[in-house]
Amino acid sequence: MFRRKMTRLVIGFIVLCLLVAGCYPTPEKTRPHRFLKVMYFGENSFYEDYGDLFLSKYGDVDLEVAVLDSSTFDPTKNYSEALREFIQRENPDVFYLSSQEYERFVRKGLLASLEPHIKADHYELSGMQDTIIDFLRELGGGQIYGLSPTFYSTALYYNADLFKQYGIDPPHDNMTWQEILDLAGRFPVDGGKQQRVYGLSVPFVQTVDSLAERIAGTDGLTAVNPETMQVTLNTDSWRNVWEMAITGVRSSAIYLPDTPFYGGSLQDYLDNDLFLQGRVAMKLDDASLLETLGSLTNTMPKYKAFSFDTVTGPVDPADRSASRDVEVGQIFAIRSGTPNPEAAWDFVKYVNSEEFAAIKARVVGSSLLTRNHHYNENRVEAFCRLRPLKVDYSREAKLPDSFKEKFKDLLSNEMGKVVRRESDLKEALERISEKGQMLLDQAVGAEELREVSRQPASVHHSSVFSRKKYFVIKEALSELFQHTTIKSLVDK
Repeated sequence: MFRRKMTRLVIGFIVLCLLVAGCYPTPEKTRPHRFLKVMYFGENSFYEDYGDLFLSKYGDVDLEVAVLDSSTFDPTKNYSEALREFIQRENPDVFYLSSQEYERFVRKGLLASLEPHIKADHYELSGMQDTIIDFLRELGGGQIYGLSPTFYSTALYYNADLFKQYGIDPPHDNMTWQEILDLAGRFPVDGGKQQRVYGLSVPFVQTVDSLAERIAGTDGLTAVNPETMQVTLNTDSWRNVWEMAITGVRSSAIYLPDTPFYGGSLQDYLDNDLFLQGRVAMKLDDASLLETLGSLTNTMPKYKAFSFDTVTGPVDPADRSASRDVEVGQIFAIRSGTPNPEAAWDFVKYVNSEEFAAIKARVVGSSLLTRNHHYNENRVEAFCRLRPLKVDYSREAKLPDSFKEKFKDLLSNEMGKVVRRESDLKEALERISEKGQMLLDQAVGAEELREVSRQPASVHHSSVFSRKKYFVIKEALSELFQHTTIKSLVDK
């Protein structure tokens, strides 16, 4: 009897335990962590810009940053070689590319097309700026191989109160440099240096040659053809650029500071910027000035605010709908053959998403979001109206460093004389072209001599030099031993 009773108690206890255990959920299998390596220019910057927000949504990803900076490159290699070695060594799943690198990587088959991912996820591109998407598709030969969360652009800010005060019609979209300079010249130039009004200011433009360089960049002109290594300054197009710049400087309508502002407090910024002080009618700048103007109004009670607006920056008269000042330089693309395609796509997808843009749009920075409709600032629109044009920034980098500084000094000296009416523009251009070509030939010869000196003796004997190159190298010997230069990391 007792034994039967104990058996019942044991069975009842077991059933009770089973019932209690059934009240708790069965632990699910933990999702395995995924690995992802992303290329970026700095680890701290990456997590601040993208990584922290991404991990808050994708906690199952073990994220690593392949830091791409000068410390990771071999200084004896050109940029292409150094970048290739970096990629082979790090094997990042996601590349961080400029538009030039993006186009080149597409041609070499190094990138995976995003079209299958976009189609499978029904990923919406319509909220992104059409001109940026079209540009990426153009560089990709008709397909999307990467997406850029941001882009950089400039616009022309103008002081509406000054235009109203002097009865001058304000600027409008799609103006050329000639039209902007003509408009700046309509403002009075009388009065003392500490009180007078200027028509235009451009950051880091202090001299006639820096203004000419800025104008030439908009029009797509270069002073040297790096493929032929010929100085191409003495042309009608360049002559027109110099005439604009010289006339603008002589008119005193353009504010040319003695020294540019490199940083400091908000008060220092205000003290150094005449546009913020209400003394410059127009200023060419990026979108961060919008944030600065708002900060001054909110944080500095004595700041005298003024009405302002924005229009598009200067355009090439050959195509007023586009601009070389619109840069798509933060493209994330997936490496072809990566073992982590899903995690890579999750990253590219998220940092280009509406969710990400809505968070980042709280602050207007120098680079703008490609999904720019999240901004509450209507004046952002002027930065988005022009479509980007392809610009090969590696062209100038191909020039020898020893040539660049000497040519810059030559330009500055000769054009300074023209501004002071000590020299004629036509004659100055002829002298710059002749002397500049000599400087370039010497620098190129010195570079070639260095390359030959690095090769084995058997290669020296088998190398064939033209008669012209022989004399160029001979003349460059003195330069070689007088100056020590480090060869730039250039994309050849």
